[in-house]
Amino acid sequence: MLNIISSNADSPSPLFTESPREGGEDNLKWLGRQPTADAQQTMLVLVGGRSPTAFRLRVAQSHLRHDLTPSHWSHIILLGEGASNLGRTPVYEISLEPKAGFGFPPPSNAMQQGELGAYRSPRTYPNIARLEIPVSRSEVMLALARFQQQRAVVDALELLLRWLAFAWGVGRTGNPLLDGQGLPSAAMLETALGEVGFDLTPGLESRARCPEAIWQASKWWHDYYTRENRRAPTGAYCVGHKL
Repeated sequence: MLNIISSNADSPSPLFTESPREGGEDNLKWLGRQPTADAQQTMLVLVGGRSPTAFRLRVAQSHLRHDLTPSHWSHIILLGEGASNLGRTPVYEISLEPKAGFGFPPPSNAMQQGELGAYRSPRTYPNIARLEIPVSRSEVMLALARFQQQRAVVDALELLLRWLAFAWGVGRTGNPLLDGQGLPSAAMLETALGEVGFDLTPGLESRARCPEAIWQASKWWHDYYTRENRRAPTGAYCVGHKL
C-alpha cells in the first residue's frame, strides 16, 4: 500500500458531485452542459479508459484505495482556452497513448498538445470528471512553459519511459507508484499548480502523483481547503465503468 492520509471529512465535497449522462450523450456533450463559475480558471478533466494500457494504469493505482479495487481514472488533462467547437479545444497532457505519436519529446519534457475531441467516446472513456481549480489558467500555462525547460525538477521523460515499460510488461518492471514515480500527466499538472500555490493532492505523502490521488483530494479534502482559506475544487463526475 502507498501512504495516503485519510481526510477527516464526514461526507464528500458538496462542490464535486455526480452528474449522470443523459441518453446517448458522449463525453463532449456531457462536458458541455456542466456549469462553469469562471472560464478563466484552470479546468482539468479526468478520464478512465478501457484500453489495455488504460486499465493497467487503473489497476496500478489500486494501491491508493482502501479496498484495492482499480481506480476509476487512467489519465488527466488540462483544458486550454475554449474553442467555438468544443472538440477542438486544446488540451495539455502527457499521454501514454498519444493520438499523434510521441515524436521527439525531450524539448518539451514530454508535454503534448492535443484536442479534447480525442476523448469524445464514452465507450473508450466511460469515466469522466471535470474539475475547476481556483487558479488562473494563464498562470498555470506560464508554469507549464517553465516545466518544459526544467527536467531537473521533474524529469517527465523518465516517468513516461517507466510507465510505458510497466504498461507494456517489459522485463521485470514493477508498479512505478510503489517507487514514488507518479503518472507523468498528473505529475506535470501537480507541479505546475504547486508552482502557483495550489496543492492538488494534500493527502498524498509521497511523490506518487496520479489521477486517483487527485480524485480523492477533490472528493474528500474540501475541509482542508477551507482551513487554508482557499476555495476547494468544484466540478462533476460520471463513472460508467468500475469493479
